[in-house]
Amino acid sequence: MTEAITSVLVASASAVAKVFVIGAIGFVSAIRPKAAPILPASAMNAISKMNFNLLIIPLVYSALASGVTPAALGSLWIVLVSGIGVITLSYWVATVLGKLPFFRVDDRTDFDALRVAAAFPNIVALPILIFPTLCEFPVVYNAFYEGEIGSTDAEKYKSCVDESNAMIFVYFFAWNLLYWIIGYPTLVAAGKKRQMKNDANTLSVTEPHNPPLDATFFKDEAPEDNQERQSNNSTISSLPEDADENDVERNKPEEDAQNETEAKRRFKGLITLFTNAIMQTLKSPGFVAMVLGVITACIPPLRDALFSTGGSLRFLGSALESLGSAGASVGTLVVAASLVHQTNAGENASTLAQGADTEVGRLNVSISNNEHSTSMDSATSLRESMRRRRSSISQLSIRAMNAIKKRQPTLRMHFWFCFSRLFVTPAIVCLLIIAGECGGILNGVPNLAKLVVIVNACLPGAQLIVLTLKARGLSDSASVVAQVYLPSYLFSVVTIAAWTSLGLIISTPHEDGSSFCSR
Repeated sequence: MTEAITSVLVASASAVAKVFVIGAIGFVSAIRPKAAPILPASAMNAISKMNFNLLIIPLVYSALASGVTPAALGSLWIVLVSGIGVITLSYWVATVLGKLPFFRVDDRTDFDALRVAAAFPNIVALPILIFPTLCEFPVVYNAFYEGEIGSTDAEKYKSCVDESNAMIFVYFFAWNLLYWIIGYPTLVAAGKKRQMKNDANTLSVTEPHNPPLDATFFKDEAPEDNQERQSNNSTISSLPEDADENDVERNKPEEDAQNETEAKRRFKGLITLFTNAIMQTLKSPGFVAMVLGVITACIPPLRDALFSTGGSLRFLGSALESLGSAGASVGTLVVAASLVHQTNAGENASTLAQGADTEVGRLNVSISNNEHSTSMDSATSLRESMRRRRSSISQLSIRAMNAIKKRQPTLRMHFWFCFSRLFVTPAIVCLLIIAGECGGILNGVPNLAKLVVIVNACLPGAQLIVLTLKARGLSDSASVVAQVYLPSYLFSVVTIAAWTSLGLIISTPHEDGSSFCSR
């Protein structure tokens, strides 16, 4: 037993070390050479897009087409259901912990962004690198192999890798579906709230700072306004005392109708949300590749022609496999490099905001001086001049408000995110799997599926959250999330290894075939 646990620990440490060696290379490539980095910030979006469309998509298709059998498709449902459950659990764990006084985040937009980031981990690049290394160890591929007796170690290894990849991509389908139901709408709503707040702040910034000037131009209108208000007040005061009661009674049916309309509108919005999520998932290239891969797997002649040695279409299948083999590594490089660039993204924009604010101050001083030196008989020309000046001030103020101001995440934010993402969620998932195993609920569920769920539950946040925030105009929150990501990725070197080791102990059957609860 001690030897088996030691082997499990070595396998977990080796798998995680491989991932973070690749990540370290990406990190260094983003900052060296200093004058012209190998992975510059300007290239990140293009490389990321290329990686997904040209490398990850072939990987999805080839992994499912070559590694899934029709008999194994029936056992993948548990991964789909578990993925939905774990992602939903992660979201609510982060939400509940974020409401506690010790973890509370003051900025609502940052809170929404970080709890979405805590719910949607990096479940493609990291697991695809982790599991092939895990499957190299006999303690792993022997425990999870369910094929014929007498198979070679190479066949067992290939079966372990193929099945784990298939489960990862099914889990990714659940991830993608929930992202469009929970993640993306939350970020869009946060973007709208921030935009409304920025608009309000911009209006307050661009309000005229010299009321005497406005009073001079509009003083003749004030008496008329006062007379109109007095007339309205006298009219209202002359109404009968029971008018308000009659109005309330008449308004009750209208309020009921409005409430009913509002309920219908919310229900319609909910249906639209789910419909949009399903459509976005079905239209995504990843889902199309999954469907084509499953169809290919269900047609043995086509599958053999593409992926069997000597097949008539083997050249095409081999090309797809070669492309796909680089996808996870390139994705990890991009994530590591992007963390560096996004963490430092606020410095230049902060300088822009400070410069704009300084220019606004100078223009206000100039306006004030002009007002004191100009006589009242030139009020008309002065008013036109003020309008032009205010227009210039407004443009500069908007630039200042929209610029990224350097904001550092607090220690509470770091602790809350790491605690919910790397500790609480995987702990709850492990306890649920142990309870299901001991209660007999998980009888017949592939042991490898349990490990895939546990590993995916303990991974750090996905890079897509940062990109979505930037696309919604929340560059300051994107910078905060990236700064929170960086230590969480570094700290996950230890936590992923620990949870993977525990997952192997829980999911690996004993030599006599007994489960974890029977030991």
